[in-house]
Amino acid sequence: MNTMNTLKSLVAIAVTLCCYNAYADETQSLEERVAKLEHNTAPSQFKNSQVSLYGSIRPTLSYLDDDQDKTWDVRDALSRVGIKASTEFADGWSAIAQGEWSIDIANSGNFGKARLAYAAIASPYGQVGIGKQRPAQYTLVAEYVDIFNHGNSPYAYDHESPFFVDNFVTYKLITGGLTWMAGAQVDGDSGENGTDMVNLGVGYDLDQLHLGLGYVSQNTMSDAGSEGDDQTIGGVVAYTFSNDLYLAVSYQDKQYHLNALSQDRSGSTLDTALAYPISDEYKVKLGYFQFKDGINDDTSADYSGFNTTLEWNPMDNVRLHLEYLAKNFEHQQDDQAITIGFRYDFNLIWTD
Repeated sequence: MNTMNTLKSLVAIAVTLCCYNAYADETQSLEERVAKLEHNTAPSQFKNSQVSLYGSIRPTLSYLDDDQDKTWDVRDALSRVGIKASTEFADGWSAIAQGEWSIDIANSGNFGKARLAYAAIASPYGQVGIGKQRPAQYTLVAEYVDIFNHGNSPYAYDHESPFFVDNFVTYKLITGGLTWMAGAQVDGDSGENGTDMVNLGVGYDLDQLHLGLGYVSQNTMSDAGSEGDDQTIGGVVAYTFSNDLYLAVSYQDKQYHLNALSQDRSGSTLDTALAYPISDEYKVKLGYFQFKDGINDDTSADYSGFNTTLEWNPMDNVRLHLEYLAKNFEHQQDDQAITIGFRYDFNLIWTD
């Protein structure tokens, strides 16, 4: 008799608990139930991962004077948005994927022109990447003079040097203060520029000093269909002094060669950059640049010029600037521009 009473009591308790749990589930908000479901069903492949959604919005308003026309124009200083993900799948080994696309604020706000699109494997023996990437020539040399709020900076390097390369295979190894990089463009019979390229570079970093050296060999084709190749050797020295004064100088020697016409010529680029914080929120930037293409007639695009910029940085990810840019051509009309610009950066990071 006592046994039967005990069994009846246990059954009653179980029924009561089930009813209570069912009631509790019904009273949970939809958000709570969805969050619980997502937590319980998180796929294991996202463990040891990090995902970053980032962007930089950079509209500008410019007054332009080219000695013939004087106009106002809303422009864009290379606004972009991107996503980068990485997963560690073994000790010291990670898979990486990144895509980055431009936002054309200057016109209709078009979105979609790729700046970066690649996948890579990083290991203790270096990183190998395949896809559209930054070359060593920019990463180790030009980036250190690319401090201005302008889509054509660095101004001499910009004319004929690589910023992004598609169909690109890269290798990068960091050992102590040395960074070694190599890349090859492999695009078969076609590609964005119809060219193949090899880029080698090495960088050395010690405290506030950076030294960079790069070599580029690139197949080219003239407007008339003649094939050739360009050879570029470039270097940079950048240093930040104890008073936070930043100074960088980059120089490139470029040799142009066309096989059929034997019209060899020698060109060069020179970019300098100086930045000095005049207070916690304000900074002055100055730059001088010079481009030479080695053409000794009126078709030459040689130019030189300077940039003067005042920046206000009320927060780390907010920047306003006032810029004066002058570009003086030897055989074309000179350009001058006064620009007011705004820059807002964001970076959202998820980890598991």
